[in-house]
Amino acid sequence: MPKILYRSLPAFTIVEMLVVISLTVLLMLTATSLFMAMLIGNTKGTVTQKVKSEGEYAASQIEFLLRNAVSLQPNLLNQTCVAGMDSLSLKSIDNGVTTLSKETDPSDGKDKIASNSGIYLTSGTTDITAGPTFDCRQSNDGTKTYVTVSFALRKGTPGVDKPRDIVEQVFTTSVSLRIY
Repeated sequence: MPKILYRSLPAFTIVEMLVVISLTVLLMLTATSLFMAMLIGNTKGTVTQKVKSEGEYAASQIEFLLRNAVSLQPNLLNQTCVAGMDSLSLKSIDNGVTTLSKETDPSDGKDKIASNSGIYLTSGTTDITAGPTFDCRQSNDGTKTYVTVSFALRKGTPGVDKPRDIVEQVFTTSVSLRIY
């Protein structure tokens, strides 16, 4: 009978297998944590951009109305031009009076920056945490009127959402009125 020679193939020991498996698990854990950090950062960026976009839109619309105002009118508390007003009334070129203030939308119960014409400058996806506050002042010679508007918007609810998911930003703009 002929003799059969067997060649032994290279094999791995149990220790070598455990080292390879351990290193693979560590690499997978690192990749997973990096992926999760990227997802959380992306979500935070999206929420921040939403708050910023909504606040800038509201501020620009308020600026537009103020720049094109013909005169300031007494607001809901009969104030025309004082510091710390929570509403501001102005007369436009077409003689319409617009009052800007915080208003509760009856459809969703959320506070929004609104005009008396029923137009909301902020949506229900963000919360107004401060303002709007209208600080009105006149120049020393009484020829120019300046209005500073400030408000704060927040997305996320403290105590409900994780702190990393809460974004709050303050918006301030100043306008020199061109009152004729």
